[in-house]
Amino acid sequence: MADKWANFLNPDVVRTRFIRTGLFLVAHEMLLSAIKDRIHDFYSNSWTAVGGWKASPDYREKVLSLDPKGKNDPLRASIVWLLRIQAINKDDENTIREMTEERNRLAHELRNVLGGTLDHDFESLFPKLAALIAKIDRWWVVNVEMATDPEFVGTELNQDEVTPGSLMLLKVLNKVALGKDEEAWGIYHEFTSTRDDTNP
Repeated sequence: MADKWANFLNPDVVRTRFIRTGLFLVAHEMLLSAIKDRIHDFYSNSWTAVGGWKASPDYREKVLSLDPKGKNDPLRASIVWLLRIQAINKDDENTIREMTEERNRLAHELRNVLGGTLDHDFESLFPKLAALIAKIDRWWVVNVEMATDPEFVGTELNQDEVTPGSLMLLKVLNKVALGKDEEAWGIYHEFTSTRDDTNP
């Protein structure tokens, strides 16, 4: 018990727990966006200043109707859509479920996670979450964005070599937030030195 109180009062321990939890929650929101928003936008045909992209009737017919529970839930329906086009597989679907369960657990048990009475396996879960986001985003980059860009038509590429912006962002956030002092400041110093060189 004394050790737990010591960790709870240790700024480095608590700060790290906060950062890890926050990074996981941010990444989970990015996963939800990768699953739902890209499909919604793909099936959108008009823009409104208030609501943004407005989905076409095809979205309801070809996506929302796929909800296994018949309730037009965008998340469940989008997962089925991604499975059908083979952007994800059954293992990925299980990972989505695992990550969502962990997200809900963190949100509801945050005090216990920060207090150290409830473990959060950030080291194994965060890479799985980041890899899944990258896989979905990579499918869109290769099969939609690059496939419709005249510059890349007819070009053969290794899909695994495509690095989506979402993966780069998560890597940078992880390094800046959780890297050792020199490593964490490395990106900042590199950026500011480059900016200084271009703006004498």
